[in-house]
Amino acid sequence: MGKIITLLLIILLAVASAGGYLYLSDKISAGDKQIAAGQIQLDKGQLALDEGKIKLEAGKQELLEGKQEYEQAEDNFFLVLADKLLQGGKGFEDAREQIADGESQIAAGENKVSAGEKRIDAGELKLERGLKQIQLAKNIRLGLAISAMLFAILAVVLGFYWRRTLRKILKR
Repeated sequence: MGKIITLLLIILLAVASAGGYLYLSDKISAGDKQIAAGQIQLDKGQLALDEGKIKLEAGKQELLEGKQEYEQAEDNFFLVLADKLLQGGKGFEDAREQIADGESQIAAGENKVSAGEKRIDAGELKLERGLKQIQLAKNIRLGLAISAMLFAILAVVLGFYWRRTLRKILKR
């Protein structure tokens, strides 16, 4: 009776290993699809971040040029006088407001770029972690495949070797 239980246990281990192999294959396939989708999102995010950095630098350059023009105009006595006489100083006041608005837009842009860089870094880390988990699952799947084959071979060999004993036990 011990031989039948041993043989059934070995067969059960072979079936369990094969089931684990199939289960992990399904999970690995789903994980590969998620990794691919994540890589696409990461690439899109990196492209958007690069575009944002370019726009930010262009905005900084434009603000710098505007500040320089304002300073030059402010240093020109005749322009200041003409603005005060013709517009009541409104021209320079509007320019100061535009510069302040530009500085706040630059600060907001820098915050967005910084947040974008953090999200990209987090995405890369998550993608790397996912790739490591997929590789680990593939290694485990290989181990399950080998164990399923070994248990199946062992069951066949023991079944063949114990065939006379098993026939006697099953005839009872």
